[in-house]
Amino acid sequence: MKPSSSLSNDQKLKICHHKVANPSIKQSALANWAMQEFKLSKVPTQGTISNILAKRQQYESMDSTELTSKRQRAVKHPELDNVLENWVLQCQARRVALSGELIKEKARQFARQLELGERTPEFSNGWLAKFNIRHGFKAQKSYGESGFADSDAIDRNMPTIKEKLQSYSLQDIYNMDET
Repeated sequence: MKPSSSLSNDQKLKICHHKVANPSIKQSALANWAMQEFKLSKVPTQGTISNILAKRQQYESMDSTELTSKRQRAVKHPELDNVLENWVLQCQARRVALSGELIKEKARQFARQLELGERTPEFSNGWLAKFNIRHGFKAQKSYGESGFADSDAIDRNMPTIKEKLQSYSLQDIYNMDET
């Protein structure tokens, strides 16, 4: 395995914890420990160790997804990100099957509503992958009809369906997913 030259947020948190466990350790010794512990190609500078220790609370407040990344990038459109995340969560709660294309299309709609104009992202597959990672969304296989029914269309058309079924006897009415 090739030695790494940059630290993940999880590794930075471990450096902070090592410092807490060994309060009298000097930053140079902590840097040497980090190089050996994480198989780094070079010793982190004293400035790097100092910056890491200064951000300890930030690392401690990160979730597992953020801890695995090597750097923190600010979301360019936090409003869009929050609105889309909430929409995905609502769809998941209603067991609606979501494709990547559907999520990207909904993101485009929200971007238009938020009037992002020229600042609108491309909504590429890479953007989608990062959005999913950022929020911990995973692709889920659904089997049968789970999540594919349009509940609004069902509600709108149910009276018409019931009316048409009135002219048939119960023995002549079948549920098509049972045949």
